[in-house]
Amino acid sequence: MIQREMLRLPRGQRKVAEYVMRRPHEVAVCSGQELGDRTGTSESTVIRFSYNMGYTGYPAMQKAIREELYLPESSFSQYQEEKLAIGEESRLYEKVMEQDLKSISETARQIDPHDMEIAVRELATAKNVSVLGLRASYPAANWLKLMLGIVRDDVSVMRPQAEDLVQEVCRLNEHSVVVVISFHRYLRETLLITELAKKKGAFVIGISDSPMAPVSAHCDLVFAIQSPGLTTIDKAAPLFSFMNALVASIAVKNPAEVRKRQELVRELDSGFYFLEGFEA
Repeated sequence: MIQREMLRLPRGQRKVAEYVMRRPHEVAVCSGQELGDRTGTSESTVIRFSYNMGYTGYPAMQKAIREELYLPESSFSQYQEEKLAIGEESRLYEKVMEQDLKSISETARQIDPHDMEIAVRELATAKNVSVLGLRASYPAANWLKLMLGIVRDDVSVMRPQAEDLVQEVCRLNEHSVVVVISFHRYLRETLLITELAKKKGAFVIGISDSPMAPVSAHCDLVFAIQSPGLTTIDKAAPLFSFMNALVASIAVKNPAEVRKRQELVRELDSGFYFLEGFEA
């Protein structure tokens, strides 16, 4: 919301906006006067900024920030309740898929083209790329690793349970890119690894559910995946669509390299993996 409104804000309110985006955890617990002091503005500027964000005042905006940061644990039971609220079982699939379409459209609308251009450039030119996603985010991380491996060399998925994680982090440097997938509930282990990657000089791309998600503190870019629910299940459709867009953009950026890789795979394949000419 702040990103959408930033350019039309007066200079003083823009200072408040930037502080809120950088340090939401502090804003969640400080008074309007304290926020004014920290931003070199005033309490009245903070209140006007809250109005411009569509809230009835600073306390209402602060409440929204707290809910964004400290929502209780999401669970499959919550997911089920949300789906029950959609309506009757008849043609439920259609309504769920329509929600997915809306989430994909909203995610696409929120993407900053400049940020996307930077992400594609970094992913295409990095010496090596590592993808991190734990627990429910691991299938997405593994899929992205496989698809990026089609369009470029030296892509790996980070496995914290493996003994080589330390080696994986140690090989990161200023020529590396790390893609981190982190959704509510945010795992401390993901945040720790992301922080270590940033300290090693890697360019970090975050994929989360909010620009203010905890992982954003250690990311160069953050892309927010939109969905009506909190669970990672609800994020699946827009998440995979966004990752598909990333891979497609890299493929288009380096078409000759992708064709070269495809030809090499065809030369190596002796028919062991795929059935040729099979008719159902």
